[in-house]
Amino acid sequence: MAKFQEAVGRLREEGRHRGLDISAVTAQDILADLVTTTAAALGIREETYVRSHLPDVDLADLVTHLKQADDAQKREVADASPAVIKLEDTGRLIASLAQAVRCVSLNHDRLTTGRRDKWEAVGVLDDASNCLTLLGEAVSNSHTTAQGTAVLWSDESVVYARRALRGWFGRLCPMRV
Repeated sequence: MAKFQEAVGRLREEGRHRGLDISAVTAQDILADLVTTTAAALGIREETYVRSHLPDVDLADLVTHLKQADDAQKREVADASPAVIKLEDTGRLIASLAQAVRCVSLNHDRLTTGRRDKWEAVGVLDDASNCLTLLGEAVSNSHTTAQGTAVLWSDESVVYARRALRGWFGRLCPMRV
């Protein structure tokens, strides 16, 4: 356990050096997934991997990939435009996001079949929940005019909705529904 916690600290420190704030829980999750997946691939126990291999993992390279993903997400939000959408259409999109979450939950057994499937499903859940949170605030600040009620979607909520629905329709929806 000491070597694992030491790696968590090294991962967080490497992240700080590169301008990426990685929480302790996130660092633990990242490394636990790495340990589980790699130990299984090598056919060894997780404890053996932590003791013998984890100290040699190139955490700088791992943080480089995490930083690239973080930068890509920030660029995606920066490139998105806010949108004004009618309340009825916002309701339809909220229902679609709920169905994306439902699809992932109905197919939870697939989450254990592969690392990629697991993280794609987690990504859909994360994006959908972030979007729904932002939309809750946007709907409460909606404006009613003679043409109807309009909801201002932030650039961030547009990105989260796009990513959640793209992930759902793109790869996860063909699962058992």
